Amino acid sequence: MAIDEGSKVAAQTTVSSSRVEWVDVAKGACILLVVLFHATNFMITRGYGSESWVAFNAFLEPIRMPLFFLVAGLFASKVLGTSWSNIWRRRVMLMLYLYGLWLLLRFGFFALVPGASLTGEESSPFNLLTALVVPHNGLWFVYALALYFAAAKLLADRDPRIQISVAFTVSLAAYSADFMPWTWQNMGAYFLFFLIGVNGKEILLTLARWTSIPAIALLAISYSAGFYAVNNSELGEFSLARIMLTLLGLALGVLAAARLRWGVGVRVLSTLGTVTLPVYLMHEIAMGSFAYALLSTGVLPADSVMRAAGPVVVALAGICGGLLLHKLLLSLKATWLFALPNWLLPKKAPELTKPETSTHLGDLVRTPVDAGLADSERR
Repeated sequence: MAIDEGSKVAAQTTVSSSRVEWVDVAKGACILLVVLFHATNFMITRGYGSESWVAFNAFLEPIRMPLFFLVAGLFASKVLGTSWSNIWRRRVMLMLYLYGLWLLLRFGFFALVPGASLTGEESSPFNLLTALVVPHNGLWFVYALALYFAAAKLLADRDPRIQISVAFTVSLAAYSADFMPWTWQNMGAYFLFFLIGVNGKEILLTLARWTSIPAIALLAISYSAGFYAVNNSELGEFSLARIMLTLLGLALGVLAAARLRWGVGVRVLSTLGTVTLPVYLMHEIAMGSFAYALLSTGVLPADSVMRAAGPVVVALAGICGGLLLHKLLLSLKATWLFALPNWLLPKKAPELTKPETSTHLGDLVRTPVDAGLADSERR
């Protein structure tokens, strides 16, 4: 296949620069799609469903969260080589702390403003207990990262082929386990893509260097055909077909992120990709509150406009609101909402005495000194 040499050189320049910009673009695109998906669901529950937006979200479902986990794994390889103690305190404990804390905060907020809730998680205090075992809202991603780091550390000394084989087996089983809660099914299915990120850094960076419009077009056509086949034939009953579709989508996502040349789009997505944590933690609170307030006024445009533009407007409110809340909370010195407080950090290691203040879920899987990439590739 012929490769656009100009695109290849540009992609190489980006990767060899200090930013690895396509990675931030990919993370920014993922968080944007996650918020848009939740905004679409919110509008559906309020009677403003749109078949077009449902179809759009369904088309990207095999890519959206797997790509997020792939990139998280890309930055996890370095830290997984450190001690169990370090991984437990700086990764597993951090994720569990954020999950538990925001589980309580969400419950409290939605109990006060139930009209802003999407999941109904505030319906009973018992939900707080069950959520410790079975996540039931968007925070499941943070919960999954805690488990992924622990599992990846257990497998770290094994040959990468064994690691991938184990994760592949788990993924096959999870895709078929429709009897499981959806969050546990997703966590089992997507562990494979996290481990591919952990073990496939060089492959992913090389793939990004070879981005081109013809390659993206070919993958987009192949993915579209695969998506249609999986969702409109007996292929959809086979876990392997669904895994292969996602792998195809991940390759498409990496190439597309590396090839994006629209200056405004690159700046917006790459910037958003560096602040995924506050958006992920707070977007449902922000967008639910905005939409509830808007719908409560009764002064709304035509139904057709609400169905077409509602998800986009609500998603933007969720992203902007999450970022504004984050800025406000940091100005109030509430860093403990986004990082381990000092009392949970070890006392004997000076380099660990400060809480991590990263606002980027990708950064949360980086060591303080090294992001898991070579010095020439570090942001």
